[in-house]
Amino acid sequence: MHTSQALRSTHFEYRRPDAGERVAFSAFCAGYHDQDRVGVVSPHLEDGVLHTAYALLALTTAFYDVQRAGGSDFFIYPQHFAFIGEDSSTISAAHAENGSADRVGIATGAGRLDLTLDEAGIGGAWAWLDVWPKSNWFTAPVTPAAMLQKVFDLHINRLFWPQDFTPKSRQEQDTENGDTTDIPLPDYARRMLKTRLKSVYYYNTSAPTVEICAAQPAVDIVQFSMERLPEEVQQTLPQDTHPARPPGQESYRQVGVDEFLEDMETCFTA
Repeated sequence: MHTSQALRSTHFEYRRPDAGERVAFSAFCAGYHDQDRVGVVSPHLEDGVLHTAYALLALTTAFYDVQRAGGSDFFIYPQHFAFIGEDSSTISAAHAENGSADRVGIATGAGRLDLTLDEAGIGGAWAWLDVWPKSNWFTAPVTPAAMLQKVFDLHINRLFWPQDFTPKSRQEQDTENGDTTDIPLPDYARRMLKTRLKSVYYYNTSAPTVEICAAQPAVDIVQFSMERLPEEVQQTLPQDTHPARPPGQESYRQVGVDEFLEDMETCFTA
């Protein structure tokens, strides 16, 4: 989906829930630049679609505002990336017999699904949010350290992270032997992330600091996106109401980069 034809900045409003006041786009995304690299950490395939779709569309619209201001035709997509959780449990016997080289086990609310790495598999819903092409979809083990490694590797500037996706304490890590999926990042990665990251947003939060309200054209696109989730995942969602918010609304807790890195402290070598 190329949303440059369907959306404009006037389709989005930004509010401070605590003050009940409308604010400018800059309050949501200070210092925006069209080369910002935006990353969504989605431990389950559908998490980012359900909780960050309007933010992605708002940022994508800001990106296309810059392209339109250039006054010439363009075919380009923003540098937006999805980091989707892998499920490393044993693949089914049927898939083992038929071959699964083009498939990967993906974590979803419906359990593990063996999906292809294309729009018919993991990417259909993300493509409708202009997180495209498929080179912008990455999978990683469902651990904070593994996801943070992807954030580091892809030079992310603006990050959407689930509020409750937090690493274990060092004491908990010390009591669990043989967990090789949570390999810590080197300390230099922490220092580089501190420089690279411009903003961090915790989603699916009970303490939001900013809210997006979107008009019907954006609501329609998000609905089309959710309809492209695998059928098994769609069956786990409420039928008539959105599981996380009223249609057209999304909220996040903006945190400082230092605060985020403190929350992720045990993802780095001591």
